[in-house]
Amino acid sequence: MGTPGDEALAPLWLDLSGRRVTLVGGGPVAARRARTFLADGARVLVISPELDEDLSALVGQGLVRWVEREYRGPGDLDGAWLVHAATGNLDVDLAVADDADDLQKFCIVASRAVLGSAAVAARTSADTPTGRVQVAVHGGGDPRRSVAVRDAVARLLCTGGADLSPRRDASPSRHVA
Repeated sequence: MGTPGDEALAPLWLDLSGRRVTLVGGGPVAARRARTFLADGARVLVISPELDEDLSALVGQGLVRWVEREYRGPGDLDGAWLVHAATGNLDVDLAVADDADDLQKFCIVASRAVLGSAAVAARTSADTPTGRVQVAVHGGGDPRRSVAVRDAVARLLCTGGADLSPRRDASPSRHVA
């Protein structure tokens, strides 16, 4: 479990459309990530004894499913393609990460990224003169640095400072349920 260093991180784009992401924790970090995963098309399940206002609103709108209790172990991760631990309690977050690792599921640990098997990149979409591109940046475990680099790259792309001419035809994405 965990990554020995940034060099061990493999950048990937994940198709979460219709796939479950299990969030353990109900605070503002979980709410922010839930919104991101929903925008990615994921089905979001939250396990937490309580929710912050934003996450509660998502549940009230029927966008997120909520299991109102503490994390109980590996069975809580059944059906998840991706796991996110954001409880604010390092012991619980580590238990979630350990269980996810045992089940061969990627896990993001919000409080200490190096303890998880996945990390969230700072990302954006940019409308460039030659079409839309997406940019994702990992700043070595420093979220503010990631955002600064992401924003600088997005500015460069949007101003036409890089040759972004299409190199080949885009092929349709495939979705496996």
